[in-house]
Amino acid sequence: MGFLDGIQEVKSSGDSGGNYMKLQAGANQFRILGSLKEGTIIQGMLGWADNGDKRQPYRWRIKDNPPRNFKEAPKEFFAILVWNYKESRIQILEITQTGLKRDLVNLNKDKEWGDARAYDITIIRSGEGLETTYALTPKPPKKRSDEINQALKNLKVNLEALYDGEDPFEGNEPAPQPVQEPVKEEDEEEPF
Repeated sequence: MGFLDGIQEVKSSGDSGGNYMKLQAGANQFRILGSLKEGTIIQGMLGWADNGDKRQPYRWRIKDNPPRNFKEAPKEFFAILVWNYKESRIQILEITQTGLKRDLVNLNKDKEWGDARAYDITIIRSGEGLETTYALTPKPPKKRSDEINQALKNLKVNLEALYDGEDPFEGNEPAPQPVQEPVKEEDEEEPF
């Protein structure tokens, strides 16, 4: 065992999106945990409006009328319950990028890939501002880890709350945080 084995990565303040996964520059690996049928993936429209000194999101079902007028054209969104490997926790990933939504739908229809809950996905984000690009890559199928299964078992979430501007995790236990395992004495290495 090396002298730095078990050291924890300290995330910068820009990494954590709380209960929401933010696509950071570079690779963003996740596992889709739900489905439309289970209500752990939803689809709708998203518009942003100024509300005093901050911008506020408004979401609604595709078949419904917008709740107000928007300066910028609203976008279609997918909100997906995912396991974010970098954060080691369950989060909501909201995707508005047309190419990423198309890639996910195409993977689902593909006979060799099929159900995206059976494998991990990486989205690589490059560039900034209007020059930002995204590339979605599926990983080889593998069994979902016990850590993910346990976190999912203990979580209650209502993605439909997004349509009402509410917190999908409200009234429930907070999303599980990574559990730090204590160092066992027999695992400690003798000093040099």
